Amino acid sequence: MSLTPEQEALIDFPLENCVFVHGSAGTGKTTAALHRLIRILTERPDEVILILLPQRVMGSGLRQGLEKTQAYNPGRVMLTTMNSIARRMVALFWPIISENAGFLHPYAPPHFLTLETSQFYMGKLVNPMLAAGAFSSVSIPRNRLYSQILDSVNKSALVGFPLTEIYERLSNAWTGSPAQLNVYRDVQTAANTFRDFCLENNLLDYSLQVELFRQFVWAEPLCQRFLKSSYQHLVYDNCEEDPPYVHDIISEWLPDFKSALLILDENAGYRRILGADPDSALRLKSNVSATMQFSHQHLEPQMRAFKRSIQPKPESQALGINHADVRQALRLPPKPARFFPEMLEQTAEIVQQLINEGTQPGKIAILAPYLPSAMGFAVQQSLSVVGIQSTVLRPSIPLIENPVVQQLTTLSQLAHPTWPLFPDPARVTSALSASIAGLDLVRAQLLCSDLLIKNSEDFALLPFAAATELLRPRIPPETAACYDTLRLWLEKTIPDEPLDLFISRLFGEVLTRPGFGYFQNTSAAQSTAILMESFRKFRLSLNPTELVDSDQINQDFIRTIQDGVIAAQYLRDWELEDESKVLITPALTFLSSGKTVDYQVWLSAGSSGWYERLEQPLTQPYVLSRNWPDGKKWTTEEEKQVSLEILDSILNGMLNRCRRGVILGLSEFGQSGQDEKGLLLIKIQNLLREIAKGGSNA
Repeated sequence: MSLTPEQEALIDFPLENCVFVHGSAGTGKTTAALHRLIRILTERPDEVILILLPQRVMGSGLRQGLEKTQAYNPGRVMLTTMNSIARRMVALFWPIISENAGFLHPYAPPHFLTLETSQFYMGKLVNPMLAAGAFSSVSIPRNRLYSQILDSVNKSALVGFPLTEIYERLSNAWTGSPAQLNVYRDVQTAANTFRDFCLENNLLDYSLQVELFRQFVWAEPLCQRFLKSSYQHLVYDNCEEDPPYVHDIISEWLPDFKSALLILDENAGYRRILGADPDSALRLKSNVSATMQFSHQHLEPQMRAFKRSIQPKPESQALGINHADVRQALRLPPKPARFFPEMLEQTAEIVQQLINEGTQPGKIAILAPYLPSAMGFAVQQSLSVVGIQSTVLRPSIPLIENPVVQQLTTLSQLAHPTWPLFPDPARVTSALSASIAGLDLVRAQLLCSDLLIKNSEDFALLPFAAATELLRPRIPPETAACYDTLRLWLEKTIPDEPLDLFISRLFGEVLTRPGFGYFQNTSAAQSTAILMESFRKFRLSLNPTELVDSDQINQDFIRTIQDGVIAAQYLRDWELEDESKVLITPALTFLSSGKTVDYQVWLSAGSSGWYERLEQPLTQPYVLSRNWPDGKKWTTEEEKQVSLEILDSILNGMLNRCRRGVILGLSEFGQSGQDEKGLLLIKIQNLLREIAKGGSNA
């Protein structure tokens, strides 16, 4: 790809400068940054570069590009996030800061909590509150209750207000029922209790890591000298997706870099729910010596026309819209679908047509506002019917929603009959069907009916020889042999074996052998690795006083998974790109990945999920931000305005990452039977009416 004049100007700009580059996604900012990095590596062979990102996954393009160049030296390039820097520096300077930070045992080592273990401890503290009547007016699953309280706790650190002000900020903006104020009081109580518990036990959740870094480590001259001497050049990409505390640190740090490149995507900030603050990122412009704007879109003419027509601006209206290009960019189903399954069938047929025309499956992304497990499965099934392979990317969902995780936890329960965690017979059926090749759900259910013992005191699988005369002819001999092999292996479980080792042996010694369900199944291997990594982090972050024995830790972990704990993000989720498979993912996940495709499918285009905020009765990302004035009320007008901004931002982001065309998934009724007539559909209908009239340049 040839470089644009904008890109060449940035690459050639003197290295002794701090440059702020802004523009829409897809204008080549990161590509230019890659070439500038190569220039630094070539011309300054002894100097170290810090590549800072909101999420490490956002740096995959830069990392892959650098690895292909001869100038690349891993020892001279640090690709990381400010959160990783904060954790590393807190651990390094712990002996200096711990005594003044309020910990009960300042001379004992800290224990860093993951997202999963933070929810585990929050659950232990909140469950007694629930039993006493707290949060009585809130009807959301417990895992979401834990995560939303943690979200409010995290906002205090990311934004920079005292933890004790959560109730005040939320209640001052509330305009609804007074009963909600009691919920906010419960949130404040839970937040205070959780913080006290962490200080008493040397537990560092995400919020404490950030606070310790901001208030103690960064304020320590020795720390600043250490960091500032470690790196000579900075490339900070997607700064709009970071919270304000990161911008505060970078503002102070910039003068100490020999060169700096700050990159901002306009009309982005997709991670606002996690504290992203584009307005705060814009403050960085005042700390640089030069500013550049990138405006050249690397899109096909039809996509540029579609973008201008569906997001009209005065300048584009003056130029007029080529409606023939718009028709080429927008693919509609041959007839309106009435129900969700019919929409999926139509979508699969259009995707099949694109592939038959020469489009690589990996250049097609199927996007939805939300992607629950049932929906992801239904989309994959509709594609498989027409012979199309696909992969689902849904990071940060409850681990138990992963079918492989569910199967492995069920098999773990079967292997430990002394646990007070009886497996659900339906999940045993599913686990057996998935574990043994060729065993369908019907036969697996018959096996469970005959051979699964479950009473108030015990549960176990009986040998196949104990099956009834009616069942035996219905199970092929090779399937029965695999069943007995699995059953015998589970019976010989090593007592008190750590769960990650148990799962590793189960996977390697049984499930991946010929005749079993995970044989040559790379997707199952990926999910198994994530479960094992999650357990290891869970075990390592536990307070030593809670390490009673391995078996109890195993039980606590299984119970936490079954409670629906929200999973942390794992890089391997994002890195396994397969050009032979269509990508199925939520729209915001796609936008965070930085991926660009030839075609996008917008499923359920009439859904209000494209712009409505998730229900969050225990937190509020807009109120708990630096931009919200003290005492201002959150009204329906603010909600409407935010919905319009969200839709505009998501729509702009998707169009900037689509080269050739959009396929609409439309149905009169959504997956749950609701009538779908949302704002995105209205925009599209208005555009189609304009095209039908002929338009100015049709």
